[in-house]
Amino acid sequence: MIALPLAEIATLGTQVAAHGAIRIAEFAGDEVFEMLIGIAILVYEAQPG
Repeated sequence: MIALPLAEIATLGTQVAAHGAIRIAEFAGDEVFEMLIGIAILVYEAQPG
């Protein structure tokens, strides 16, 4: 059985949380970009002429 010291468990949790936050930010950035493109297309198509 492998035992980790408490200090290493806290560090591991912080690294996992930071990695998760970065991954979520990547996905959120993609979604925001796609939403802005969709809005731009909608506005362009709504213009007369």
